[in-house]
Amino acid sequence: MFVLRVLTLALVTAAPSLASACADDASGRCIALDGGGEVQLNTSLRLRGMYYDPTRFGIGGREDGYGLLRALASATARRGGWEGFAQLGVHAEQGRNGGPGGTDQAALDLQQGYVRWHGEHLSWQLGRQEAAYGSSRLLSVRDGPNIRLAFDGVRGRWQQGGFKLDLMALRPVDNRMGAFDDRSDRGQHLAGGYATWQRGEAGNGTDLYLLDYGRDGARFASAVGNERRRSLGTRWFALQPRWDTNVELVAQQGTLSRSQGNLDIRAWTLATDSGLRWPTHRWEPRLGIKLDIASGDRNAQDGRLGTFNAMYPKSAYFSEASLLAPANLMDVQPTLTLTPRPGLSTEFGWQLAWKHQRSDAVYTTPAPLAAVPGTAGTPRRIGQQYKWETSWEATPQWTWKGQLAWFDAGPGLRAAGGRDTFFASVVGAWQW
Repeated sequence: MFVLRVLTLALVTAAPSLASACADDASGRCIALDGGGEVQLNTSLRLRGMYYDPTRFGIGGREDGYGLLRALASATARRGGWEGFAQLGVHAEQGRNGGPGGTDQAALDLQQGYVRWHGEHLSWQLGRQEAAYGSSRLLSVRDGPNIRLAFDGVRGRWQQGGFKLDLMALRPVDNRMGAFDDRSDRGQHLAGGYATWQRGEAGNGTDLYLLDYGRDGARFASAVGNERRRSLGTRWFALQPRWDTNVELVAQQGTLSRSQGNLDIRAWTLATDSGLRWPTHRWEPRLGIKLDIASGDRNAQDGRLGTFNAMYPKSAYFSEASLLAPANLMDVQPTLTLTPRPGLSTEFGWQLAWKHQRSDAVYTTPAPLAAVPGTAGTPRRIGQQYKWETSWEATPQWTWKGQLAWFDAGPGLRAAGGRDTFFASVVGAWQW
């Protein structure tokens, strides 16, 4: 709490024109500016305890338990059609074997900082910013790890009625452990467009997008090189009182440049998440089913790379354990979600997973991709995962989450020395 208050105090004292609290905001987070406009202040704190037994399915990993802390404080200044946003962050890790990972720890730094202008239909945003689209399968804020994913660059939006089109040119931020030392990652880029047609009620519509992605030194099970990949995708989503669906199809092509010759990239994915709901029944049950196929590489000697790359996905796409990445993967996951009372929900899931191509590897997080050593050429059945996840909004400021998962390793992992994995996590998040 002390860190949050210090950051908030620094933001307030840096704005000499601040006057009285906005009349329509009794919480004191909104402050009127002399001459018009306003400043809004926000702070948040997240504490997370995590335990793996073992990490990485026991292939180069072992039992590990550690704690994470994320503290953020932000100020938003608005006047007319202009908006300026600055968010500072402190991230800490305690107890992890081998020390903090790349997304675990950082001293005081700029998490986001941008200027935004908006008119009747057109807007643009320049600076350091988070970006999430659709179901966060290809582009997300990466909330599971301690440091959220941010980009440096520019985004523009045209919006009219139920249609909006975003154009973007971005580079991900390279997180470093010192204070105010984060920089754009010059070895990666993301550019393209993302369009959404919203039909009728909120939650029903279609997405269409084209994204150009580059990454130097990309590593796959069968090849290493500079990756240039274009993703053409579409998503259809609907949310109705008694059912919901989310279907996404993506095709990728490009080149992996290597000293021994280039590989043509030809990859694809099909992902669905649909469910039936009973909102008038006790505990409002939802029975869902997730079906995913993400292509793998068939033959390391055919001059092509068939491994799908989800680029910047939500790491907890399959479960909060973040054990599998959506690459060279086929899975089926039935789920049951219950809401005993408002603010309290729990979900049970069972995932069956196989490799799409036996010759390719099993891939895991962190993003973008990490092949599990020794799994290329092992049997296709990866294993099965059981999960339980509960979220409780205890107060308007506090949210608590508990997560458990058990992964029963199959032949695809055991042939490489992998074994069963247990995961547990407790999260407490506070927002002011």
